[in-house]
Amino acid sequence: MNSIKLTFKIANAEQCDLLTALLSDLHLDGTEQNDEEFIAYFPENTFNEFEVNDRIQSLHIPYSKEIIEMKNWNATWEANFEPILINNEVGVRAHFHPPFTDCKYDIVITPKMSFGTGHHETTQMMLNYLCEIDCEQKSVFDFGSGTGVLAILAKLKGASHTIGIDNDPWSVENGNENCIKNNCSSIEISDKTLHEVEGTFDIILANINLNVLMETLPRLYEMLNNKGDLYLSGILISDLDTISERLSGLNFEIISQKQLKNWLSLHIKKRNA
Repeated sequence: MNSIKLTFKIANAEQCDLLTALLSDLHLDGTEQNDEEFIAYFPENTFNEFEVNDRIQSLHIPYSKEIIEMKNWNATWEANFEPILINNEVGVRAHFHPPFTDCKYDIVITPKMSFGTGHHETTQMMLNYLCEIDCEQKSVFDFGSGTGVLAILAKLKGASHTIGIDNDPWSVENGNENCIKNNCSSIEISDKTLHEVEGTFDIILANINLNVLMETLPRLYEMLNNKGDLYLSGILISDLDTISERLSGLNFEIISQKQLKNWLSLHIKKRNA
């Protein structure tokens, strides 16, 4: 299947973050960036230029479009995927890298077209939060699971019941493959919708974009146990007031936040629960 390549002429790194946040849920296959350009790839059969233009019109960033013949994405990420170490506790690597010997959790991820290698700031902050919290015998839900890396770490840290959902078939397949690679085959990753997920959870992880968070927070409130913990990421610093107002209106309170470059991650609980 061919891809559509959009090349945006950018002025600064913040514009890259804005474009990532605005386009991430439009079947985005991958991105590249340098000091002058942000490049986004979309599957040709699902590409909707009207929707792209509607999302980015306020940014006034010019772009060019071209059709790219089928690309070997595995070769691309293998050439660029470097292992990373989070908080001196979690190592995330590909299968062709040597195992980490100086950290507690050595996670092997083959991302294919899925989001979540740990390299993006949003994933790093979520992994940092998971390093800090007790998952032992906790029920964990990963919303927008991507490669499954967050669910895998929760399971390795002792979570009793861990499930994830993603609306991208590639991500569901890839997430399950990565769970098996890390001896976490009991994790359930599927394409269920939020309303099809049954039960409530002690920990909910949602590394996803602002528009989806704003829409789904009421359902996440229902799914979170009264004393449970909700962790959100995919939020730009400039959107903090927007998400804070939404959380307050739903009887959530922000317990803490992390910041990495232009991105935020939030720890949230139910107010007065």
